[in-house]
Amino acid sequence: MKLELKNICQAYDGKSVIQDMNLEFEPGIYGFLGPNGAGKSTTIRMICTVENPFSGEICYGGKDIYGMGADYRGKLGYVPQKAGYYPDYTAEAFLRYVARLKDIAEEEKRIEECLNLVNLWDVRKKKIRTFSGGMKQRINIAQALLNEPEILILDEPTVGLDPNERMRLKNLLTEMAGEKIIIFATHIVSDVEDIADRVMILAKGKIRLNEYTEDALQQVTDTVWECKLSDIEKIKYIREHYKISKMQRHKGSVDLRVISDTQPCEEAVPVQGSLEELYMQMVG
Repeated sequence: MKLELKNICQAYDGKSVIQDMNLEFEPGIYGFLGPNGAGKSTTIRMICTVENPFSGEICYGGKDIYGMGADYRGKLGYVPQKAGYYPDYTAEAFLRYVARLKDIAEEEKRIEECLNLVNLWDVRKKKIRTFSGGMKQRINIAQALLNEPEILILDEPTVGLDPNERMRLKNLLTEMAGEKIIIFATHIVSDVEDIADRVMILAKGKIRLNEYTEDALQQVTDTVWECKLSDIEKIKYIREHYKISKMQRHKGSVDLRVISDTQPCEEAVPVQGSLEELYMQMVG
């Protein structure tokens, strides 16, 4: 089944925030990238039917999602950027509450499966108010998976997660990607660089890039340079006149990665750029 956004525009108080957006999603992982304020959360709210677009239509399986109503929302799993909780509920009780709101069949089985998926089964009897930020985010992810959604949307899901939890989430999403549409919205490029089948970059309400990840990386094959410098004045000049993606100090020298259409200095050699450097090039 395909999720389609056709000629979507959105405006608040006469100010345009999304302009003529056209996107298609099929099962797989989509990195939906953009700086804060780019329009990612607005797009997600429309896909989740929280708000209607000013113009255009959103269809799933050829049907308008607003017309589908509860049938569409039953196929949706949503991990919001800021989730609400009942702090005195245990993890198990909170998921049971959400499961009943979603009318989940075999709720106890699904609760156990989801708590195990996010590694919270052993603390299922503890109250959410005792959880760390990362644990609260994991219970947020678990609630989104209860109804075995066909479309899973994650809005900045790695906030508060430690490196091990981030890797566990990436592995989980990779396992599910063959049968679900997974939209991973973030401004942290490294979160999706290894797992996204397709990358979309949004800036100022417009889609700047919509490519398979391998194809997107071809756009930074001739625009990233590496150099090792020890001359302080030359380092200062490079920093002032070029976009620096990485700077690492060593005893007596500095390693630089520079984004530029032309060779920034005679010591610079071309290297394969990363998705993060493509993002910096497009968004600034």
